Amino acid sequence: MSADSLALEAPLVASPNQTMRAIQVSRKKLYELINTGELESYTEGKSRRITVKSINEYIERRLATEAARRGRTASDRNHPSRS
Repeated sequence: MSADSLALEAPLVASPNQTMRAIQVSRKKLYELINTGELESYTEGKSRRITVKSINEYIERRLATEAARRGRTASDRNHPSRS
C-alpha cells in the first residue's frame, strides 16, 4: 500500500458538529474561529467543512500559548521532568 493511499484513509475534513465535539466549543465559538481565520473551512453545496489540518494547528497554537503563559516551551510538555 502506498503512502498516498494511507493518507486518504484519514479524514481530511470535518463537519461543524464533528469539530465542535472534537475541540469542545459551542457553535458560536466555532464560527468565531472560522470567521477570524483560526480554522480553515469551505462549503460543499450547503455543507460547511473544516479542514482537520487547521483543527490540529489550532490545538497546537493553543497549547503553545498556554505553555508560554505558564513560562514553558511547547516542547516541555513532552518532558515531564522539566516541569
